[in-house]
Amino acid sequence: MSQRPSFFTRMLRALTRFFITVLIGVGATLGWQAYGDEARDMAIAQAPTLAWLLSIPTTKPAAMAATSPDPAQRLEPLAFNLDAVRRSVEQLAAKQDQMAQNIAALQAVEEDIRQKMSSAPPSVSQQTAPIPPPKPPQPRAQSPAVQSSSAPRPAPPAGPVLLSR
Repeated sequence: MSQRPSFFTRMLRALTRFFITVLIGVGATLGWQAYGDEARDMAIAQAPTLAWLLSIPTTKPAAMAATSPDPAQRLEPLAFNLDAVRRSVEQLAAKQDQMAQNIAALQAVEEDIRQKMSSAPPSVSQQTAPIPPPKPPQPRAQSPAVQSSSAPRPAPPAGPVLLSR
């Protein structure tokens, strides 16, 4: 038998190496995103000959100083945005007032309808003759087995039959 490790052991080692490589890459990416500028500055300070790999122009600070606007120019867009927000809030307040007026009007109409419904005369369906209460069942003197089949049955109640829901 050869001294070579089994297939399972080789696959396990390969997967372990792969995952370690992926984790290092993810960590480096997250670190670069969080501390990108600071990391570039540290790398340039440690190895100035490798600055070309980081694609950082050496004249960047001078160019930034020349093109950086004064604070008043930076505040101008903020003032414009604040003005737009103020107008939006005013529009929302006006719409809220209008909705409050609409709700008050609807409540007044609802109250008026309730008053009209409570003071309205009874409708035609309520003016019909009252339904007589059903007659109580008559007590039986004999058990059903002893009762003769020739005894007359009581007639059904007269009048319309109303079904209730």
